[in-house]
Amino acid sequence: MKNRMPLQVISILLILILAGCAPTPEKSGSMPESQQLGDITLAMHTPTTLHPLKTKLASNVLVFDLLYDSLVYVDQALRPVPYLLESCTISPDGMTIDCKLHDQVQWHDGAAFTATDVAHTVNTIREIGPEGIYYDRLTYIAGVDVKDMLHFAIRLTKPHVTVLNLLDFPIIPCHRNDLDTTMVGTGQYKLESFTQQKGIMFVRNEDWKLSAPPVSEHIYVSFMGETADEANMVRIGEVTAVTASLKSIGGLGIGENMKITKYPTLEYEYIGFNMSNPLLASYRVRYAVSYALRREKLIEAGFLGYGTPVCVPVPPSSYLYIGDEDKKQYDGEKVKSLLYEEGFGDTNGIMTRMGENGSAQELRLTLLVNEENEYRQKYAALAAEQLSAVGMMVTVVTVPWEEYLRRLSAGEYDMYAGGCRLSQDLCYDFLWGEEATVLSGYVSEEMTAAMQALGTPRTDEGILNAYINFENVFLRDLPIVGICFLDGAFVHTARLTGVENLSVSKIYRNIGQWSTK
Repeated sequence: MKNRMPLQVISILLILILAGCAPTPEKSGSMPESQQLGDITLAMHTPTTLHPLKTKLASNVLVFDLLYDSLVYVDQALRPVPYLLESCTISPDGMTIDCKLHDQVQWHDGAAFTATDVAHTVNTIREIGPEGIYYDRLTYIAGVDVKDMLHFAIRLTKPHVTVLNLLDFPIIPCHRNDLDTTMVGTGQYKLESFTQQKGIMFVRNEDWKLSAPPVSEHIYVSFMGETADEANMVRIGEVTAVTASLKSIGGLGIGENMKITKYPTLEYEYIGFNMSNPLLASYRVRYAVSYALRREKLIEAGFLGYGTPVCVPVPPSSYLYIGDEDKKQYDGEKVKSLLYEEGFGDTNGIMTRMGENGSAQELRLTLLVNEENEYRQKYAALAAEQLSAVGMMVTVVTVPWEEYLRRLSAGEYDMYAGGCRLSQDLCYDFLWGEEATVLSGYVSEEMTAAMQALGTPRTDEGILNAYINFENVFLRDLPIVGICFLDGAFVHTARLTGVENLSVSKIYRNIGQWSTK
């Protein structure tokens, strides 16, 4: 996929905050206390813009979803669910998607919502360019052709059936040019007031028709500083709910008034191999690494238990996940059997085999990790212990980020601890595509064919079979060994209900049905 760094290079996810002009506060009185506004208070960073397509802050993206609907949202099973989109049909050649919008939607200012707004949104994302967070959503979209008020066609650059998973970007009105300083969407809540020093108040959109009307009349969004401890804001009663980082929840003691609801993410943690090393060129040794790992313990040590064990790079919550066939369970006997087949035997606790010249070769490997990622360091240290316990003597090499990248690029490693955020369409071109130089020495025609087949099926059954085939090829070759998909942490007051089944792409999508009563 374009505009993606190779897997080795995206092991640390950096959020880049673009400098910009701060929105001009609306003239309003002092912001009332949140208790007077309703049941729910959220938090976001002080915005530099109110434009939903220009913001770069993750907390702000979530809040803007309250006001701006998308064509679809992606549920926990990674299925695209129609939202503003009522229906769509993919052409026989897979190059066009004919779409119909819901006809009972209007903008907060009363203007009609039409297909022209969709075309305008796609054009705006392109104008913002690669620095925008939604630019990659358009990788396979050649253009949008408006047919009438409710009908439009999406032209694709090539067949890619899971492109529907990428249509979750916020749709903006074509008749407004002031979205940097105000908010006009079609969502279940709309802007009531904005105070630069305190926050934003949203009010229920009485004209919203996409599902049941919201329970809470108001939602207040408090601004938090750059160094704010998100989870602690719930503890001290400043907010009702917030998404929190591992760092924030790491030292958090959950009291009676608090709860953490986990939700699936696309963050994949894995151990990669340098296959120019003759030891790791053997699939038996790579299999042995996978079977030697007790993934649950690695997740607990490295990620506070916020992860689900996997090997394949497909989220376990997805309907495309291969399930029980995934090689993720510890099996000490299989480790020994595989290494014995490779010619290794146990010599004083170290797997050793005799070379042709009579010299002894010990199974010793290094595991590269970058020092800036404390969570990855913790699980890497335990992984080395687990591997060493079965005779695969592994030494962790911890280096600064720039040196980590240099060694990966130069092939100066045996194994490395890495991670990436997968695209919502589960496209793996950036892993083993034409532009990727990810795994030294790994070449597989079967893998190339399996990936090419992912975008061509036209039915749910065809898509499922294509992904199962891809996962089977992956499990056969084990070019990398997956550790887990990380879980997100949604911290909220214990009395908040309705937060089950949080979706992958829209954490606040069901906020209208949340209640603290």
